[in-house]
Amino acid sequence: MKLNNYIIYILLILIILSYSSLAGCREHPSNSEAEGFSFVFMSDTQADPQTGDYTAWGQLLKQATEHESQPAFIMVGGDLVNDGSDQEEWEDFFTAGGETLDKFRVYPAMGNHDDSELYTSIFDLPDNGPEGKEEAFYSFDYGNAHFTVMDSNAMGAAEQEDIDWLRKDLSNTNKTCKIVMFHHPAYPAVEIPKDIVRAETLRKAFVPVMEEGGVDLVLTGHQHVYMRTYSLLNGIRDEDGIIYLMGTSGGKQYTPSLFDYTACSYSDKPVYSIVYVDKQGISIETRDSAGIVVDSTRVSISEEQRDISLVVRGDGINGEHKFTLQELSALPNSGFQHVYSTINNWPTPRFYAAKGISLYSILKAAGVLNTFKLITFRSPDGYEVSFTREQLLDTRRYYYPCVNEGRADEAEPVEPIIAYAYKEGSADLGNVLPDVLCLIIGQSSPEEHTNPAFVVNVSEIIISNKEAQTWDAATTFPLEGKIPSGESVKLQHKHYGLVKLYYTLDGKDPTEQSSMYNVSTFQPELNVPITITEDTIIKVLVTGYGKKNSPISSFKFEVQ
Repeated sequence: MKLNNYIIYILLILIILSYSSLAGCREHPSNSEAEGFSFVFMSDTQADPQTGDYTAWGQLLKQATEHESQPAFIMVGGDLVNDGSDQEEWEDFFTAGGETLDKFRVYPAMGNHDDSELYTSIFDLPDNGPEGKEEAFYSFDYGNAHFTVMDSNAMGAAEQEDIDWLRKDLSNTNKTCKIVMFHHPAYPAVEIPKDIVRAETLRKAFVPVMEEGGVDLVLTGHQHVYMRTYSLLNGIRDEDGIIYLMGTSGGKQYTPSLFDYTACSYSDKPVYSIVYVDKQGISIETRDSAGIVVDSTRVSISEEQRDISLVVRGDGINGEHKFTLQELSALPNSGFQHVYSTINNWPTPRFYAAKGISLYSILKAAGVLNTFKLITFRSPDGYEVSFTREQLLDTRRYYYPCVNEGRADEAEPVEPIIAYAYKEGSADLGNVLPDVLCLIIGQSSPEEHTNPAFVVNVSEIIISNKEAQTWDAATTFPLEGKIPSGESVKLQHKHYGLVKLYYTLDGKDPTEQSSMYNVSTFQPELNVPITITEDTIIKVLVTGYGKKNSPISSFKFEVQ
């Protein structure tokens, strides 16, 4: 080693040792008896390669550790720096961390950018991993939780000794909550081919072991996107499965893809997550650098809302279930908050910032999640809206930031919720206000008119196990047949205000992405009749909430 490099190395070690929590001078918290606690989760804290500046990350770290829940320690899902073999970069990392790193123990997972001898010399971690990988794989206990950390650089090889170590580590703990962390995701947020291939290996070799071992939460990073999955078991949404949380806390972010398992995803901003572990289980709250909560599985109702009640009754329920908002707020991982896009019947695009309780969680608590076929939401004044199961739960719904332009790009998945706090006309979750309960759903396309289905002051949810009826087909005026050139045809339906009529003129079957005939309930002039100038076949599909889509009807018009 050259003398100048040796001096730099010694200085770096001295700097690292000054941050005693990270270097291991503080004891590992394995003997803590904390019954309820929180910790900070971050990932990919590496600086933007163009600037090499860690200042923004240092500020984010300070903000995270000053959270009102008083986090006990910090977990980082890998790629702490851009080049783990660069001594100067580690120095920049520790300098940016400042006094925060002197106060908190940090538990990292080894990322692909960290995979170096310098990384292993910096951190003093539990040495209970597989032979030869003691500090790359390790585990520890805190309160009623067991934490397992693994090196996904090695996991890509799916060596049997690593799989066996994980199985033994999970089976040897009696802690109620189990949390695992590694760098590369088992469920990717971005469709990158090499990440997809590695994820397939992880899901085949390690995920079954984690599911058998009762893991509740898996923390990952790597793809520079914030993403939280649904609770997954065998790749399918199941409340008894595992939530996979991907963090992004550094200087670069990518754009997430859309996967069926994604419950929430964000890009273009660094974030940190506060993970709570208490008697209710594990819950997550994620904030951006402005301190705004951008995702949360926690429910934070006001004192005045505690006794608001919601009744679930109908088929398959003995009597009725009456839940108070306080009882619903205690359901694990039941919270969901997001901005929702919508269109009303005027038609006007709008946004709602909303916090609520996942309808999925409410129906599961009532014991009807897997049995209902039709569901109705009713307010005390008698207003009600019904949905088929497919419309409400089986159809993926999204927030469309570009709904004003009718564009589907940048879509983000959202849950149907019973909102307890919301603000119409806002895309700022920091502005939401407590209010009466309101059903709020996402859109299946940027053109879907969902706003009339937002039932305000929901007091009852009525369940039916009967098959939904089918909407009647549309009719035309005049009837099909011969028609003078230039004449117009109106599409009609006896439930005109409750349905949408989608049509085609090119012989193809219409879908809900085809042209909408009755675009407005309140501005009839916008519902323009179809002018016939040549022989034409009009095909029409009728859709509407609460019933199945109509058969496609076909009307043939011949120009005289």
